[in-house]
Amino acid sequence: MASATTNRSMRYLRVDDTELRYAAMNRSGLTVSRLTCAREGHGPSDPHALEGAFLVALQLADYRGELWRNGRRVPTRTFGAGEFTVYDYRERWRANLLSRFDCMNFHVPLSSFDATALELRRPVDRLDVAPGVSVRDTVVENLASALLSATLAPQEASRVFTDHVEMALLVHLATRYGASAPVPTRHAGGLAPAQLRMATEMLADDLMGRLSITDIAAACGLSSGYFIKAFKVSTGLPPHRWLQRRRVQVAMQRLAGSTDALSDVASACGFADQSHFTRVFLRIAGVTPGAYRSVRGPAG
Repeated sequence: MASATTNRSMRYLRVDDTELRYAAMNRSGLTVSRLTCAREGHGPSDPHALEGAFLVALQLADYRGELWRNGRRVPTRTFGAGEFTVYDYRERWRANLLSRFDCMNFHVPLSSFDATALELRRPVDRLDVAPGVSVRDTVVENLASALLSATLAPQEASRVFTDHVEMALLVHLATRYGASAPVPTRHAGGLAPAQLRMATEMLADDLMGRLSITDIAAACGLSSGYFIKAFKVSTGLPPHRWLQRRRVQVAMQRLAGSTDALSDVASACGFADQSHFTRVFLRIAGVTPGAYRSVRGPAG
């Protein structure tokens, strides 16, 4: 299951350890990585995690590939060296990496654009760079160049220097490309349809519960307190109870379709242990996991 850590390390691109270097170097939570691949035809990426964050990818060499956004093909051209693209991790992206590549990547959580810390006039909810479009910006290129050596030997880099450069990058991205989302229409105290879809997809994709309510609320453009109340209005359940039901639904599918040990099913579905799995499953399904499998499972 993809997680925010997968996004930060770019693991969903299936790049070997020897081709990957990354380091979280900034107090804001921004993460810098450099990925290189000397072979062509690397192939399709794995799914990434949905989260309230952006990927800003700067090409250090010309790159060619195919791109899909939320299941739809995005027209692209060759991304030139020195150009960057933006990917909003609240949407689903898939790539087919055709050419060799060498790029710097900046994993930027929404929380990095703290309006007070960056002395911004408005909060930033999105970066206005069209999907699949690469932008040449000498400020971004020069700031990235200043950080390049730090990704190779982060233990030798001056933290004061990298902090200042990365903060300068955040301010530039926010002031040059940042925008605020329109205030969403309230739906009788609940979530708007797009917000509900976003929230339930993020919860369903994170059975291990690694994402915080703050992350999901931010992706919906809401405060945590309002999000919890609105989610319950829309679904009849608070987020953690909804996630428990989703875990049980997935567990039912695994129990009916495999002979895996109950402890393995519990672990795969995000339960703390088999005892926790049994208690929650019994409360929601009305039977224990073992009883359910005896009727619905492969041996039933």
